[in-house]
Amino acid sequence: MFRLISICLLFVNIAFAQKVLHVSTIPSKADIYVQEMRPDHTDDPDYTSPAFIPLSDEQVTEGEILVSLFHPEFTDTTIRVKLSDRDTSYLIVSQQPALDEDLLSEQRSELSKRQRKKFGKGLMFTSVLPFAVSAVAGIVTQYEISKAEDCKKTLKNSAIAETKHYRQTERDFKDYRDKAKTSRSVMYTGLIAGASFLTLGFILTF
Repeated sequence: MFRLISICLLFVNIAFAQKVLHVSTIPSKADIYVQEMRPDHTDDPDYTSPAFIPLSDEQVTEGEILVSLFHPEFTDTTIRVKLSDRDTSYLIVSQQPALDEDLLSEQRSELSKRQRKKFGKGLMFTSVLPFAVSAVAGIVTQYEISKAEDCKKTLKNSAIAETKHYRQTERDFKDYRDKAKTSRSVMYTGLIAGASFLTLGFILTF
């Protein structure tokens, strides 16, 4: 579903863009960064080859666009592309294998950090769930406390303590009180879990 939405948005962008650049690489699946001379490869790329790249007027400088390519085990490539007068320009790049062990080690480190950042963002997104559970538990807690207080008032105002209604109200009071304690525990657990996910995820994104 998400992929379908992304494709639809891409076609909308292409439809309204004045210029489009189609980038193909050998091998395929290269990361594409647009208008970045020294892109941070630990960040997600703008596109992955092959890709149609819609270009706005702000991105195009004197009819040119800067494209940087990154593919593990191949040398990094940065090209300033001269766009054709037509709406769509085409770029095909054959990347050279990387033989420098230092470069390969750096690439592996960058990809590892990218995965950590992705995992961190996932944890931050996941923190929404325990926070939501905590919020619901907080509402339930307030409701149960309110009902317990009502029962407590009824018990205080009862003239006769040994009636059937009195005993039922007493049981209701204990039941509401126990439920309030349980929902309060859930609320605090959700807060702690959500804060832990959010904090750890935030740390991993750096």
